[in-house]
Amino acid sequence: MRRFVYTVSLSAVLFSSMAADWTHFRGSDSTGVGSGDAVPLPFGPKQQVAWKADLPGRGLSSPVLVDNKAFLTASSGEKQNHLHVLAYDTKTGQRLWQRTVWATGPTDTHSKTCPAAPTPVSDGKYLVALFATNDLICLDLEGNLQWIRSLHEENPGATDGRGLASSPLIINSTIIVQCENQNTSFAAGIDISTGKNRWQQARPRELSWSSPISIPGKSLNEPLALIQGNNKLSAYEPLTGKEIWAIQGRWHPFASCALKGRLLLVPGENKLFAYELQDEGVPPKLLWEQSRLNPSTASPLIYEGKIYSLRGSILASGELKTGNILNQIRLKGGFSSSLVVAGGLLFCVNEDGLVHVVRPGEEDPVLVDSYPFEETILSTPAATGGALYLRSDKHFWKVGKH
Repeated sequence: MRRFVYTVSLSAVLFSSMAADWTHFRGSDSTGVGSGDAVPLPFGPKQQVAWKADLPGRGLSSPVLVDNKAFLTASSGEKQNHLHVLAYDTKTGQRLWQRTVWATGPTDTHSKTCPAAPTPVSDGKYLVALFATNDLICLDLEGNLQWIRSLHEENPGATDGRGLASSPLIINSTIIVQCENQNTSFAAGIDISTGKNRWQQARPRELSWSSPISIPGKSLNEPLALIQGNNKLSAYEPLTGKEIWAIQGRWHPFASCALKGRLLLVPGENKLFAYELQDEGVPPKLLWEQSRLNPSTASPLIYEGKIYSLRGSILASGELKTGNILNQIRLKGGFSSSLVVAGGLLFCVNEDGLVHVVRPGEEDPVLVDSYPFEETILSTPAATGGALYLRSDKHFWKVGKH
């Protein structure tokens, strides 16, 4: 039996910040490109920090920002079976509310990750949090529960003991959920207002922690949901689940696709592939493939006509039109966090919490400086409105403008 534990501290807060929203993994459009001014340099755990908040548990999920609130997930307890959804005031760092539920699915994961790995998503009215236990929770932005589902109980075997990290996506009124592992695998489209399935499709029974993105469909009002499985890349109508096209291949199990206009980058097992999206349900056209731009773990980023990709500690840049390698620089450490850019600066956060700041140049990208936060950071930051939002297993920082 599920128990829903309220630990509420709702506060009436007047919001004055004009920080831009960041509503999904890698931002509101899944590109990793933020808006607004640059984060002031230099910064660090004691420099240019607007606020720092304690967290109740572990997490690899990224913060999302909506209407001057920052939302996060975390997990705690000896078995990591306490699942938390948290809201903070982006101006002060004050915790506005916290909701905690007990996990209904297995909490077993790879030792590097935990149940709070998927990033929550918001449409500006609701917040949807998915955990690696396949617990799916919908709240309004004040923390009021709308509905909750145990996708594991509904789909027995939907885990292989290594966890889940795919972040949900909202397209119009449909939540897209991707759960792919070596046992029961599926993708589902869920009505955000009722929590009921609009459709569900079986997916390849191989691990994929990549996250779905929205891509152009017949028109701007009819986007498609792109789901990158281990051996199948599929575009679905979000409302019906109809598969519009699919490409078989060996796709990357962790890094997610990137999109610029109608040019789609797909990380593969050994190469990065560039496709041009076609009309009328025709599968995309392959433009080029490049092994030296294929990422290790972090998702690639497109910025000002170039591709940036982390291969181990190497930050490689390439030409978007051709895939030709332009330059590469060596950074420090290993990276799980995906790249983000804002205010003309590229942020690469390694697993030791060292934030590399890189200035993408006309020719060579230049390492501006590196700032140690001295805590393990595996999540992708949010970078927008002149601020950088970072989280570790213990703390949540806003760096930059108040």
